[in-house]
Amino acid sequence: MDEWIDGLPPAAHERIARQKAGSTAGSLLSAPAAASVHSAGLIPVGEVFGCVVMNLGWTGGGCSWWNTGGFGMASMGMVTPVTTSGAGGKYGSFAPYVNAFERGWYGSLKRMMTEAVALGAHGVLGVRIVRRQLEGSSWEFSALGTAVRSIDPSLSPIPRTAADAWSTNLSGEDCAAAILSGYIPREIVLGVSISTKHEDWQLRQQRSSWVNGEVTGMTELIQAARHESRERLAARATHMGSAELAVTSMSLSEFETPCGGQDGRDLHAESVVVGTTLLAMPGARRRASGSSALTILPLRDAPPPPARRGGA
Repeated sequence: MDEWIDGLPPAAHERIARQKAGSTAGSLLSAPAAASVHSAGLIPVGEVFGCVVMNLGWTGGGCSWWNTGGFGMASMGMVTPVTTSGAGGKYGSFAPYVNAFERGWYGSLKRMMTEAVALGAHGVLGVRIVRRQLEGSSWEFSALGTAVRSIDPSLSPIPRTAADAWSTNLSGEDCAAAILSGYIPREIVLGVSISTKHEDWQLRQQRSSWVNGEVTGMTELIQAARHESRERLAARATHMGSAELAVTSMSLSEFETPCGGQDGRDLHAESVVVGTTLLAMPGARRRASGSSALTILPLRDAPPPPARRGGA
């Protein structure tokens, strides 16, 4: 990384120079998205990319319940509680994993935005941040999007840092709709949580039952992860001072780790929520509301005309 300049590798600088020298700006937009973006006063200036490789592992060893008392509860035939990564960095906790996840995710986004600013962009839309396992506990976080510049002089000058430019994972059409409705995207935000529950006697019984019924322990496990991930997402959005938060994706995965011997195990649920913060633009609502275009076209069949009396 000694050859990096302004936080970007040589390959990024070569990509920036190549796109600046070209007569045509690169874009990841479809034809309809490009038309929508143009209608909102934005022009593409190039494709931008950011990448970070992180080691994602959980600290500690053995069973994560040694400090919480859950393992002892399970051995006494009691129902064990659900804990989440937000509880802190206790022995066996997934808090370090979540923190590393966030550093990799936001790190790839920041490098992509740094490249966009170097291209002279105001923001990046259609962003996709992907996590891909390489080998072992190494994971690549990559961010890819289309950098755009506004033709509205009120949004000049060009941002000087990645923190000053806006980003969104909304499509070109949705981004244009937001801008024409009086909102400008601010930042893509992330909420991650991992919940844990030791497989106690009740959970083991419910998971292996031949009778249809709710597995209450799994319900609690998943609800805890989803709830905390939404809370972390909202906290990040509030920190940015956004007027609105549009949740754009939610994912959930489950996995197990051995615990306590004799086939003992911990069950985990990982919830990832992503959204875009939106800021209201002063006066933009008045300009947008002045349009007389029909925005909703009813497709219902028209009622038949009333029957006429007295012949033809």
